[in-house]
Amino acid sequence: MARAQTMDAPLIFVLGDPTYYGRFGFSAERTGELAMPGPYERHRLLALELTQGALDGACGTITASGRRKRNERIRAA
Repeated sequence: MARAQTMDAPLIFVLGDPTYYGRFGFSAERTGELAMPGPYERHRLLALELTQGALDGACGTITASGRRKRNERIRAA
């Protein structure tokens, strides 16, 4: 979340447990008009607006917008 804020990202999406991520402000309340490629449980598509109104009028399929650095590794949780 801190990295997204330093990058001026307007929002963050996660696909996860609403009970866990809800404590950080993530919610499925405004993701009903959004979709992702592949199978997933709709109630697990969560968003956190870092900029108020970032999801206003949002609809359609979510696609990746960032790019990892070539040598950056994904760390397992």
